[in-house]
Amino acid sequence: MRYEATIEGILRRVIPGAGVERTLLDNLLRDRPRPESVISLLGSAQPESVRTAILYLGLYGSMRESAVLALCLHHEDPSVVRLAEHCLWSIWMQGGSEQGNRRLAVAIGCMKTGADHEAVELLSQLVADEPSFAEAHFQRGLALCSVGRPAEAVLAYRQALRLNPYHFGAAAALGHAYVELGNLAAALHYYRQALRIHPRLEDLPQAIRQVESALGLRTDQQP
Repeated sequence: MRYEATIEGILRRVIPGAGVERTLLDNLLRDRPRPESVISLLGSAQPESVRTAILYLGLYGSMRESAVLALCLHHEDPSVVRLAEHCLWSIWMQGGSEQGNRRLAVAIGCMKTGADHEAVELLSQLVADEPSFAEAHFQRGLALCSVGRPAEAVLAYRQALRLNPYHFGAAAALGHAYVELGNLAAALHYYRQALRIHPRLEDLPQAIRQVESALGLRTDQQP
């Protein structure tokens, strides 16, 4: 996500059929302006310009740009939302030190191959070394849930959300963990929080209705 060679792949994979403003993108890649100077483009009435700015921020932005990219999750254009989500994850995965980012990738690789206990150990050491690395806390929560430790996962997810209040994944995962722990009121709170951050999360409206029903609440009220 950090190199120009990846741009075409991102566009094909994330927003097929939706374009960017090529001249603007070429100019940005040539001049490499500071990310904060590109933020004003997110208010453009042209979706192509908005997508161009999001793509650039995903390539060269940092955790500082999470707030403005999270606002794009509310955009009326679904392709803008999909690209903003992709770029947020890219930034979050690069939120640690250079070495920490590599260690995170190794731990995620362990989870993909089913080595969840090893991932817990790696991520526990990573968050001890880099306690402000929000994504490491989130991934540790996922690993803890995978090994049947949801109560500890809750603490990891909450820390991730404290460090990164735009982390809709952590909010949704908190909802899932609290359902597993039988705390439906807390689950509903975090499901609603996730949906406030990212209104287009597909599975959450149904999860909210199910929890509301279990709690005896009206299922037609808005989260």
